Amino acid sequence: MSQKQRQRLKSAIATTILSLCSSVLLVGVDKAQAALLTYTFDAGNPFYSPPGSRSFLKVDNSSLTGIGVEEIAVSEGRFYGYTFRTSKEYQDLAGVTAFFYEGDFRGLNTSGGDDLIAEVSYQDPGEPPVWFILDSRISWFIETFPVPYLDSPPVSAFFGYYEQYTTNRDGRTERTDRNFYNGEFSYTLVDTEAEPVPEPLTAGGTALALAGLTWLKHKKKMAA
Repeated sequence: MSQKQRQRLKSAIATTILSLCSSVLLVGVDKAQAALLTYTFDAGNPFYSPPGSRSFLKVDNSSLTGIGVEEIAVSEGRFYGYTFRTSKEYQDLAGVTAFFYEGDFRGLNTSGGDDLIAEVSYQDPGEPPVWFILDSRISWFIETFPVPYLDSPPVSAFFGYYEQYTTNRDGRTERTDRNFYNGEFSYTLVDTEAEPVPEPLTAGGTALALAGLTWLKHKKKMAA
């Protein structure tokens, strides 16, 4: 092998090592930034929720760029409180929209509801029998304004609506109850589950091994 050929071979090996090391390091940076974030929140609880329950959501921030408003689907979440005990335990938040602004989580945009129809009948001693149907309904939505407006901070607000209708024995239906619930609330970051990052020595060893294979192939080609 001539001196000129040796110089070309050294240059090729050095270029391969630098290229592979750079690729591995870039992958390591991306994974180090990626995390599964868990937030809890409380929008008030005028209706049933199991003891010890807490509304929460989980979102993966690996796709964030940190520029402007970004929307990410919630990977897992439960909203307790605005359900009827005999209907369902919680509102499922998986797949709803989570807003980020300049890389920071601002809140959700979602809505839901629940309804329950119950037949009531009883008779007190010496009194005529009582019979009626209760039709209860809940509607709610969470709305987030991710961008500050007129120097005001971003807001995540909750709006809830409850109404009840009663149908008597004679078939007449009337609204017997109605309530509105609203207010602003915040989210609390309670956990950050980072994805595993490759060990630096392992990354370097991989690059060197691949570079060695490149060198051996080149050597066999020159010998031939």
